[in-house]
Amino acid sequence: MNKCEHCSSNDVKVHFDRDAESMLLCLNCFNKLMADKLEVDLEPLIESFSLKDYQGMNRTFFVERQILPQGIYLEAVENVKFGYKFGVQGELHSNQTDMLNQLMEKTRNGLAEQQVKTEFFPNGQKYNTLIHDQFTGLIEYDEGSNIAPLIIIDGKPFTWEEVGKMMMTYEGFQIKVKVYDMTD
Repeated sequence: MNKCEHCSSNDVKVHFDRDAESMLLCLNCFNKLMADKLEVDLEPLIESFSLKDYQGMNRTFFVERQILPQGIYLEAVENVKFGYKFGVQGELHSNQTDMLNQLMEKTRNGLAEQQVKTEFFPNGQKYNTLIHDQFTGLIEYDEGSNIAPLIIIDGKPFTWEEVGKMMMTYEGFQIKVKVYDMTD
């Protein structure tokens, strides 16, 4: 992994091109640069928080902030490879502590309800089923497939084939698919 060209300590998250010069920056250095240019104060925020999910299991999230010309973006990313992710977006001069509180509340709500239940056939074969005839998930890249993404539901990765198997019990029904930004 590349190191930030400014602080040399953090991993690069942003490849920034400016005035015919290119920089590799960590989020902290990128945010400082953007905050200076956009005259935004960087309020101190916690780096991580933990909340309990629907099973009472502790889930830890890292808080990532991005200062962009169109606003401030906060994301809570679970500390596992394919886990939960939640985001909120605000205006450039929004109260960042209030945004963090919104993000934590959105995360708490997202963890509160189980959407997929694992059950077993009499022969012991495992299968997954939708609990309330719907699910909300996150689309992620699947390294094992070049034709279909992974869908993260309940903080767990499901292949497109596994999602399809869950949907087979609804044969003959109508389906509504809605794709929207993580901050909505």
